[in-house]
Amino acid sequence: MAIHFEGSRFELLPGETVLEGIERQGASLPAFCRRGVCQICVVRAKRGAVPAAAQNGLKDGLRLQSVFLACQCRPTEDLELERMGSAAKYASRVERVEPLSPGVLRVVLAAPSGFSFRAGQFLQLERASDGLTRAYSIASLPGAALELHVALLPGGALSGWLAGATGAHVSLSGPFGECFYLPEEPERPLCLAGSGTGLAPLIGVVRAALAAGHRGPIRLYHGSPRSEGLYFWAELQALVRQHPQLRVVGSLLDGSGGAGLASGETERCQVRVAALDELLLGDGALWSEERVYLCGNDELVRKLQKKVYLAGVPLARIHADRFVAPGASVARVPGSAAPCN
Repeated sequence: MAIHFEGSRFELLPGETVLEGIERQGASLPAFCRRGVCQICVVRAKRGAVPAAAQNGLKDGLRLQSVFLACQCRPTEDLELERMGSAAKYASRVERVEPLSPGVLRVVLAAPSGFSFRAGQFLQLERASDGLTRAYSIASLPGAALELHVALLPGGALSGWLAGATGAHVSLSGPFGECFYLPEEPERPLCLAGSGTGLAPLIGVVRAALAAGHRGPIRLYHGSPRSEGLYFWAELQALVRQHPQLRVVGSLLDGSGGAGLASGETERCQVRVAALDELLLGDGALWSEERVYLCGNDELVRKLQKKVYLAGVPLARIHADRFVAPGASVARVPGSAAPCN
């Protein structure tokens, strides 16, 4: 099959995906998981039929525009493609790095001129020295420095470097993702749930909702196997004290060592030893009225998506960012990334 892309025409090899063919020609698309999870490698077909399998997981509005996942597309006829969104890069620098917990860093970046985003979306961060790229969610509001929560992964090439990167120059691109607050529904109940640094985009959504004067109830659930994973707890307690519509629940699978978190616990800010999905689904919400935001590891988010949908939340009101670890093949492609906090 022939592919027409950005002035070039080439034939796909047998069994090759559109993404693989584009990369073989020396071009690149943003890409990360290469499994259809992160949805970064979307392109639009200006001409030609798109296989249904290449659109799995995309919203109906995107499907109708012939948008598809390049990593999943093995076309049956010629396609003429165009890139989605802006490929612009923005120069920035690391202003400050500080620990939020033994395993999580707060990384503060200078906000580049012209970089427009909504709190809760994610960006691609590229190290200037060699182009190594990862994606991190934005916890801060527009108009301020960019706040990222970075998990210190064992052997993490970029997270380990960021720990000592104050003053370093980086490039940013994006934003990406659908986890952001919608101010048109100030009375609608909001439910946010995530694990690990999936808290970062959820914090962004909560901050945006509170700044906009959201009047409906807001429930935030943060899960971790152990107490040290429930970072940012003091800041969450402060937000609860200031905003009566906000409730925060911490979910632990291992209750040992959780006493420190429980200090200062109130009815609206609690830590419970129970699975995240049990706490979420057992809270007596009228799910048909909720807008739901889910962020964290792929398996957990998929499970929560299914459960809240079956509980009655319309698909259009379920927003999710599924974090995936970078694969070995991704390192070959400069600029490739997806949420990997």
